[in-house]
Amino acid sequence: MTEPRTTGPAGDTSGEDPVEPGSRDGSQGDGSSPAPPGAGIFSLDRPASGLYLVSWLLTGLGLAIVFVGVIATTASGQLAVAGLLMATVGLVAACGYQTVARRASRPPSAYRGPSPLLGFFTAAILSSCLAVVLGLIGLLGVESGADFLLGLAIVAAGYLVVVVFFVVRTGALSWTQMGWPAGSGRLGRFVGDAAFGLIVTVPVVVPVLVGARILATLLDVQPTGRIPAVEGGLATALVVLGAAVVAPVAEEIFFRGYALSAWQRDLGPRAALVRSAIFFAFVHIANVSGVTFGDAAREAILQVAVIVPLGFVLGWVFQRHGIGASIAGHVGYNSTLLVLAAMAGQFGGG
Repeated sequence: MTEPRTTGPAGDTSGEDPVEPGSRDGSQGDGSSPAPPGAGIFSLDRPASGLYLVSWLLTGLGLAIVFVGVIATTASGQLAVAGLLMATVGLVAACGYQTVARRASRPPSAYRGPSPLLGFFTAAILSSCLAVVLGLIGLLGVESGADFLLGLAIVAAGYLVVVVFFVVRTGALSWTQMGWPAGSGRLGRFVGDAAFGLIVTVPVVVPVLVGARILATLLDVQPTGRIPAVEGGLATALVVLGAAVVAPVAEEIFFRGYALSAWQRDLGPRAALVRSAIFFAFVHIANVSGVTFGDAAREAILQVAVIVPLGFVLGWVFQRHGIGASIAGHVGYNSTLLVLAAMAGQFGGG
């Protein structure tokens, strides 16, 4: 990046809202005895209390309905859709509440939008809702190149909705503050940033793969294949488009452009880089599977060990050359993995 990032006020390294009397430290602020632990969480003595109440009620009730749908023998799909819709509305209300509350309690130099963690859960529930609806009408659920691309597009849509409507439209962060070049010559700068990202990130693939292979052998675990086994030129092209373009662009907009930029305002560049890399890695644990809990746990350890270095590298190039560098680096990383998989006969056969 050519311009320095804005950090929070001096001494504010927590990244959290200031403690308010009677809310987080348990005291009432009037000399009375402390309230029970957690009592402040359910207090309505706060800005936008209506949004806060709606967010708790609808999110909790929606997730409960989803659970009922999972164990139900009839109408499980309809229950899942209803629960996910309700939880989505609840999380949207939570994003709105947090934006209002942070505007009231934080200075303009700090980040004043919904937290990246809340934003991720909102995007995940929204994407899950759309995926379930498409699955019920038969448009999603077949193991094919088109299905793989559509699934990634749904996830990308969830990320973009959160960033556009709850980060940019609320004024929490602008596109420029999230690493996109502005002004005259921005296309040339974007291309230069992209070249930097490719040069730095692609060489990381080999050592990461070697380390992953050694760790997989030590843990006696085989990583879950996330690329479907497809045959035919069109199906292969759709998988490549999803894995090498759609997923990297959406993830960089969310995890670097949004999450890292937001945390950097409050925590500074180093702490934000560490937090964003760990956050990025733990999100990918959702891709693991295993016959037993032990198998899943070992695979999760492997997944985190592989993704954390990538998260650090992508965050580092983002901090220096913006979103063009991290997008290009991510595209280059995923493309290199696809090429190596094809050379090994693990992808694009037929």
